[in-house]
Amino acid sequence: MINYFSHKIILVHLLIGIASINFAQKDPIKTGDFNYEHRFYKEAVENYLAALNSDKTDPAARLYARQQLAFSYHHLFDYENAEKQYHSLVNDTANEDFNIFVNYGHILRNNGNYHGALDAYLEYAERTGKASEIDYYSMACQWAIEHQEMESDFTVSRTNIETGGRSFGVAMHNDGLIYSKAQSSDYNKHTVFYDICFAKCMDSINFSPPTKLLGSMNKAFYEGAPSLTRDGSFLYYTGNSSERVVYRERNREKKHFQLSKNGTNILKVFVAEHSDSGWVNSKELPFNSLEYSCTHPCIDENNSKLFFVSNMPGGFGGYDIYCSIKQDSSWSKPFNLGPQINSKEDEMTPFILGDSLFFSSKGNMGFGGSDIFVAVLVDSAVESVKNMGHPFNSPKDDFAFVIRKDQKSGYLSSNREGTHGYDHVYYFQKEIPEFPDTINTLTLNKVTGKPIPGVKFTVEPDIDPNIMKIKKTDEDGQLELILPKHIEYLVTFYAEGYEPIELIVPKENREDIIARFGELELIPIATKDVVLEIDEIYFDYDKATIRPESEEALRKIIEYLNIYPEVSVELSAHTDSRGSDSYNQRLSQKRAESTVAYLVNKGIGAKRLHPVGYGEKKLRNRCANGVKCSDEEHMFNRRVELKIL
Repeated sequence: MINYFSHKIILVHLLIGIASINFAQKDPIKTGDFNYEHRFYKEAVENYLAALNSDKTDPAARLYARQQLAFSYHHLFDYENAEKQYHSLVNDTANEDFNIFVNYGHILRNNGNYHGALDAYLEYAERTGKASEIDYYSMACQWAIEHQEMESDFTVSRTNIETGGRSFGVAMHNDGLIYSKAQSSDYNKHTVFYDICFAKCMDSINFSPPTKLLGSMNKAFYEGAPSLTRDGSFLYYTGNSSERVVYRERNREKKHFQLSKNGTNILKVFVAEHSDSGWVNSKELPFNSLEYSCTHPCIDENNSKLFFVSNMPGGFGGYDIYCSIKQDSSWSKPFNLGPQINSKEDEMTPFILGDSLFFSSKGNMGFGGSDIFVAVLVDSAVESVKNMGHPFNSPKDDFAFVIRKDQKSGYLSSNREGTHGYDHVYYFQKEIPEFPDTINTLTLNKVTGKPIPGVKFTVEPDIDPNIMKIKKTDEDGQLELILPKHIEYLVTFYAEGYEPIELIVPKENREDIIARFGELELIPIATKDVVLEIDEIYFDYDKATIRPESEEALRKIIEYLNIYPEVSVELSAHTDSRGSDSYNQRLSQKRAESTVAYLVNKGIGAKRLHPVGYGEKKLRNRCANGVKCSDEEHMFNRRVELKIL
């Protein structure tokens, strides 16, 4: 059975002498097996397809080639083609390898068919009697079905970064991203190797063409999984231990080839230092080994802890996440982060921010492929682990999560789109809930400054009645207007006896117009005999001298008379009933004349203004002579009125 939980760890198996591949020209299945063993899966696919297209391949060899073809697609994360091959195999009576049903279930999970995956697992259990072997997978399917609605307030968008089929993660640096890019554009046909590059960010999802990082870090095979110190001085990354292409076993120890005992070009963690000439002084970290891989480093913001991935002995299975602590200029012996994070399968691509460790796992409950999780660490001990849910995770493989310090945006890698299992880099950002603009309006008479009840309005285009229910102002002249964003509106306010007001509310940048709505002044129509009561013109006690606080009310009268330059008005003053009738008459006449004089001094023609003092002849309430009233009631009768003549 294929190791379903293999991740994007790429080791290079070196060729043991040129003679090892002489048979390749004669037997496509043997060639395919050789390429498969050395992880050249794209080449293996072509070999097995060639065998299946040959009429010289016997039935047993044909069945074997179909199995190997399915495994090769699976290793390439080409889940669509792998599903087709597994489907054909599970329905072939000649197939006696029931492990195919488990692989088929894995692929169906990767393609989001959880119910179909359950059926495949149960078929395996029924045919082999090994129900316990599929317990975990069945629980994983049930978990995915039950958590389909596990959403967050982030959105995910694909960037234009083309990694070359495989993504090894990114590091955010200044105004761009550092990431690995294929050395050849032929990655869709052949196995290719990768160099670390930099691309400048044009906007969140569009980047300039990448440039290869200068210096000594990029070599013959794979370099990737970059992690940058916060000051940009050091870059931690993964690379192969050797640049050899071919070797002979008898020379491995003699010549100190940096290869494992079985000839694998193992992966190691390196660190390079930035200089004016590029990344220099590249050196490996002390916990590396030739007998196990160390990969996907991530340095914390204090440059004191390095998290990385390794399949070193003593782990929980597959690749586990470890941590090494910097002690002066050296690194401590790595320690495993334990079973809350690490499973019997692969955990990958750690990224640390504060006390949050983000990582990818196929061994914890998820949606099918590698899922992104977050663990909370307290003094390097794991306090909790949580699946990040949608949209960070999909049924396919999601990994290499990096997030900015404000935790509102970042990048991840995934093969969730398209076929052939190709990875892409995605940008995610926190989706800020967007509510309509709530505009509070107070409608006032422009001359009197008093609220106008019952002002109606229209909105074009019309608004959903569920959003806008109120269609006129209340008794206090107040109105709450709710307008959705990103739409231009024409709002018209109108009331009997007033000029209508039209205001355009733009799609964007509404701050200024919203401020105008705060106090909306409607102009009274200049109709004969209309009387405008003005309460805010004040005089010194028992005098006709206008007080300074009256200037705002007088300014409004001036504006109104300038709007209607042909209008003549009677400007009348009124007193309360206290004092003699004759005295009040004389005082009101003087106050009316004083008001007219003020307006004439401000440029209003004297012929348009007719001062009249009414004394206490036009009381607005019951407070006549001999009636006991409060000061407030008497004050209600003291006023200046503007009557259109």
